[in-house]
Amino acid sequence: MCPEAEQEVRDFVAGTEAILGTGAGALFGLARSVDALRVRTKAWMAVSEAATDKTVAELLSRPAFRRALLLATNGSTRWAWSPAHRSAEQQEGLRARLEVLWSTVSLNASLILASKTQPACVDFVRRLVRSQTLEAVSGRLADVRTELHSLADDAVAAAVAGTAAPLLQASTELLTALVSGLTVTAALTTVCLQLAAAKLPSGPPGVTAAAAAAAGGNAGPSGAEVEAAAASGAAAGGSAGPSDSAAAASACYAQELAAALRASAVVEHTCAALAALLRLWAVVRTAVSDGAPAAMPLAAFQLLSRNVDAAVCDVTATLHTLYSLQPRAVPASPLASAALLGPCASFTALAHGVAVLSAMDGEGTRGLEPSVERGFCQGLQLEAEERLRGIPTSQLPSARVELPLRDLVSFLAAQDSQLPATAPPAAKALLPYSSAIALALRAARVGVQASAEAAAGRTAEQELAALTAARLGTGPCRVLLTWRVATVLAIEALTTANNLVNTGAETDGSVDLGEEWWRLTVALAPHLRAPAGSPGSGVVQASGAAGFAAHYGRNLLDQLPGLPLLPGPLPPAPKPSFRSALAGGVLPCLERLFRRAAASQLQTGPGGGPEASPPEAQTLFAFKQRYGDSWRWLAPLLAWGDARRRRRWWLEDMAARAGGQQAAGAAPGPGGGGAGALLPAERQLLEMLAAAVAAWLPPLFRGVWARYGLGTVGASALLCGLHVLPLLACADAKLGAPSSGVAAAGSAAAATGAAARVRASSAGAATAGQTSGGGGWLAGLSPVRFVGVALKPQVAETIMQLTAGSHLQLYLIPLAEACCAVAAALPEEVAKGGGAGPAWEPSQLRSLGAECRARGDAAAAEAVEALAAQLVRWAHGSGPRGGRGGARASAASGAQALAARFGAWFPGLEAAAALLPASPAAARACLGGCSNPACANLEGDSDAALPLRACAGCGGAASYCSRECQTAHWRSGHRKACRGGAGGGGGGARRSS
Repeated sequence: MCPEAEQEVRDFVAGTEAILGTGAGALFGLARSVDALRVRTKAWMAVSEAATDKTVAELLSRPAFRRALLLATNGSTRWAWSPAHRSAEQQEGLRARLEVLWSTVSLNASLILASKTQPACVDFVRRLVRSQTLEAVSGRLADVRTELHSLADDAVAAAVAGTAAPLLQASTELLTALVSGLTVTAALTTVCLQLAAAKLPSGPPGVTAAAAAAAGGNAGPSGAEVEAAAASGAAAGGSAGPSDSAAAASACYAQELAAALRASAVVEHTCAALAALLRLWAVVRTAVSDGAPAAMPLAAFQLLSRNVDAAVCDVTATLHTLYSLQPRAVPASPLASAALLGPCASFTALAHGVAVLSAMDGEGTRGLEPSVERGFCQGLQLEAEERLRGIPTSQLPSARVELPLRDLVSFLAAQDSQLPATAPPAAKALLPYSSAIALALRAARVGVQASAEAAAGRTAEQELAALTAARLGTGPCRVLLTWRVATVLAIEALTTANNLVNTGAETDGSVDLGEEWWRLTVALAPHLRAPAGSPGSGVVQASGAAGFAAHYGRNLLDQLPGLPLLPGPLPPAPKPSFRSALAGGVLPCLERLFRRAAASQLQTGPGGGPEASPPEAQTLFAFKQRYGDSWRWLAPLLAWGDARRRRRWWLEDMAARAGGQQAAGAAPGPGGGGAGALLPAERQLLEMLAAAVAAWLPPLFRGVWARYGLGTVGASALLCGLHVLPLLACADAKLGAPSSGVAAAGSAAAATGAAARVRASSAGAATAGQTSGGGGWLAGLSPVRFVGVALKPQVAETIMQLTAGSHLQLYLIPLAEACCAVAAALPEEVAKGGGAGPAWEPSQLRSLGAECRARGDAAAAEAVEALAAQLVRWAHGSGPRGGRGGARASAASGAQALAARFGAWFPGLEAAAALLPASPAAARACLGGCSNPACANLEGDSDAALPLRACAGCGGAASYCSRECQTAHWRSGHRKACRGGAGGGGGGARRSS
């Protein structure tokens, strides 16, 4: 330390003897020496926090200095007083004692804050806590509260008598000292809590376990017992290292602080004193504003106003720190139960949050006392004034703006906690659930609106006007909320509202969050990306935005109700919870997220992992990870979603993200009925999934070929293809061979089974692509080759290992169905194979039949064994019963015999296939939008909003979003269908209505 600092330390040590005297002069001298050290510490920290950390730790290690500081603290905090009519000399003596008291407490807080990473700091604070400093300070806060109430009563009586000015002038210095005391006490409590919070994660497992055992209260081991346990562990394993000793000391300190918080109720006393201060401050402001400028000099009034604001901010910081240590945040901490707020602290958090919320949205304060509202809101006016004066804003959370709102949300979140029996009654529930939910949604509205305003930006004139209105209290104060603060507030408030609604409810998706909750959640989605030029946007872009996006996907979007689809009809209507989600706009929200994520991928390319992806992609990644079974939320969206938004690209992307789903076999419904018996939702679901199959099946098959050519097995893609091939083969056989015996009947149950198979095929695809040619469902897929790969022994062995425990449903039955259905649909291709015999080995089919029979499916075994026998007959040029004939006639007759037995082998399969659209082109036509199958236009937030131009050549049967799409479709096959001639890409286009 420099010589000046050393001299200040010596003066302080020497001056502590005056603490035992009563002379006001000596006490003021001690207060000045204490203040000099405090100011010195702050100056050191402004230069170098790391150097200050070590310097203050060295200072606290000096026995003489530590003894003097503890003596000054213990002596000054044990002076008690009561309101009385004092002489001028008595008033001066009380003010001198208060100066020493608050200066000493403030010095303690500054030293702890400056050296909280050093063991010497922990040792000093433990001495401070064990000397019952918090208990003593609580007693002085009780005196402060009584004094403030007495001054307020006298001021009210004096105002009635018209003598308020002399009273306030005489009490100005005492009032300033009282307010300062409240401020520094809150600051000391906060730094003690922050020190304990910073030390909690560290320590060896034994110490951590001991600390966790003490979390419930006094039943756990004491600090001395934890130290003894750590010492005995060190004795058993060798000498304890410095880190072990520091960890043991930190664990002991956390327990000692928890006990002191419970015994002293210092937070309750602080909040009670703040309530008294706000009452008196309202009287002072009224006296000054009611035409009595002589009531208090302007400079004194401004200083007192700043001190009141500092007191409110410091108390707010204390409450915020306590909320971060509550059981829901740090369940294993000894401080968890001690951090629960009592009635005064809970009311302070609630009142402050509601007052600030009212200033943000202009709504009411739910009956809050006007004096309390004005006292809490004056900080907003000061904040606006500082911004108008160009004072730089701090990067730390604002105790005037951010912390009150977040503390309000934390208070509301605590309403659904399962708190310990030792918790104060007021900590368990101060509001009915309905009121808590309404407040949470109100906070979310403010956050969403402020986030949108910050993202849109303001001109210099708009900023000036908004800040001026906030300073005068004539307009909303949302201008004080930055994008980051507003987004955090909205996410936390929506999460809290969701938790409150779901408290004690079933987790089956039946809880209705309400249309407003979903509307706010959807409105927040466009603002997960920090706007350019926003304060701290560089930091947020690098770290915070990823957290926002992940939390949004994991904790908000994941509330989308699911629907496990079983073989059988769909419900006649969606659940109310899902109707609320649709009404709130979840469908366009998901569409926007997918479009933005895909557009960013196209611009930057894949790679870098989820963390390097744009916020929209991170949101979807977190949503998919949290939800797991994507089909549960995808199915109801496709079935009941707005048909105007069921556009191609979005459907395909979501279908691909429904990967990993394995379909069960289609079961026949309780009754018959044709396609007309389907419910509208069932019909829409079938159309959507058929379109997904048309889009994704070709690239999925290409992926299987590519991986097989490299010697690997694309298990997921292979299984998906096997599940859907039987349906497509049945559909083609039905259209191409009417006499084949394929039934045309259908039912709602069969449609649901078809949907299950179709969504399995659309899942897991890793690449995009479209087939633009005409023909049936199997055109361009090479299904015979695909089934041949699935029958290979090495492939079968790999799939059997991956589907352990579910071989029959996931692999064997779908493979058996695919073999028989493809053989019936493409008998000539199966019969002649590569020219040297059938495409598949009969021995492979017999092995498949044996596996099915061994696992109890005699029908599937009989089917593939009959197919194996037919392959042998085809190999010898025989018909179905051994008769001779040409190769084509032999194949056709064998196929007819196989198809005739489909209903017995695989009930429900043919009926489900009959419900599919006639071809991939017909399935894609159900979606509408751009007619180019390969369209990848990601402009805007919605495919439905893209302007379309109708093809003039074919009378509007085809429409395109761009000239490029029209040309591409013309070249890929539309030329044959269009009546516009051979040139010009279909004879031009006209805008579609």
